[in-house]
This record gives sequence, structure tokens and C-alpha cells, in this order.
Amino acid sequence: GIVLELLKEAMVSKLGDTKGFLIDGYPQELKDAEEFESKIGEPKLVLCLDCSAETMSSQSSESTETTEDRIESSYQASNPLTAYYESRTQLCKVN
Repeated sequence: GIVLELLKEAMVSKLGDTKGFLIDGYPQELKDAEEFESKIGEPKLVLCLDCSAETMSSQSSESTETTEDRIESSYQASNPLTAYYESRTQLCKVN
């Protein structure tokens, strides 16, 4: 709830100065996406940066096992989000 309220405040404060917003790393779960839409609005475009586990792990300074666990969690969380946005709005996957 706190993250969503901070996003909303920041977006409202810039409404007259911008044509749109790029929000990085949010939502992370399907419930966050649904809450965002109910309190702020439906996005017109969603970008999905699609890369391999190898690429993701090469960007981390954590141990291999920790990195693999985080990558797996990320993929599992992103699958429902990707499907949700594919069915509701324009989803653009970037490889």
C-alpha cells in the first residue's frame, strides 16, 4: 500500500508536465497490478524486458545459489503478470 500511495502522489504531482510515466520494477505481483488499476488506472502500454536466466545471473554479485533462487522467484512472479497484461492491455516484450 505504501509503494502505491507514493507512486500515486508522484504521478499526480507531475500530471501537467508529462505525457506518461515509466515505472520500473512495479508491480511485482498480480495483486499489485490489480490494485494499481483500481486506484490509479489501467496502463496503456506495459514493457516486459525478457532475458535469459544466464543474462540475469551475470548481472549479480551474489552467490550462484542465491542468484538462481532470486531468478526463479522473479520468473514465477512475472508469468501471471505477463499473462494478465497480455489479456488487458498492450504488452510489448523486449528481448
